[in-house]
Amino acid sequence: MCGRYAQTTSRRSLEALLRAAADADFPARYNIAPTQMIPVALVEDGARRIALHRWGLVPEFAPDVASGPLMFNARAETLAQKPAFRSALQRRRCLVPADGWYEWRAVGRFKQPYLIRRPDRAPVMFAGIWESWKRPDGEALRSVAIVTVTASPDLAVVHDRMPAVLPPETWEAWLDIRVDGRSLALRGLHPAPVGTFETVTVGARVNQATNDGPEVQEPAPAIAEPVADAQPRLI
Repeated sequence: MCGRYAQTTSRRSLEALLRAAADADFPARYNIAPTQMIPVALVEDGARRIALHRWGLVPEFAPDVASGPLMFNARAETLAQKPAFRSALQRRRCLVPADGWYEWRAVGRFKQPYLIRRPDRAPVMFAGIWESWKRPDGEALRSVAIVTVTASPDLAVVHDRMPAVLPPETWEAWLDIRVDGRSLALRGLHPAPVGTFETVTVGARVNQATNDGPEVQEPAPAIAEPVADAQPRLI
């Protein structure tokens, strides 16, 4: 899964990278959590743009925002079957810019946080799907889920899932709703090749979503693995 991530690439750099104009400015974020507003790239009326969406997809048929689970992730394997995701997969796909994400691994009674990023620190694009839900007052709430896939073998030691990271040559097809979404989900979303990402042990500051500065990414010593209790000797 992907429950926290970072997006620190500037608006100007993302506009150049994605060949898209941003509707609004957005600050560097080092510890983004679900329900917060995030920049996504999408195509509307034939133009590519970057807009802010709520992280945590609200299906069009939901009676209210709080109904059901918080759908901040969507498994690639079941996108075409889930009623909450089917329509978005076909008609509302987007790119979610990021430059790293966080996962936690249990170590004894504690959880070790990791930052996963490219060794060259370059930004990446997660596959996303978005939806528009109408509030009672008629205003539209736009929300998004990040698509996940099975983790690549070198990352599976931390977590068995990872965001679906799209190579640049696939961005256009993912955004083009003329391309069949079911086919893309089943055949076009794969774990990243081994060695694409590095894992960095970071400190406990990242555990609190209110900590959102660069200090949450500072490397920290790994939590020591628990030592098995010694077995009593039989005399």
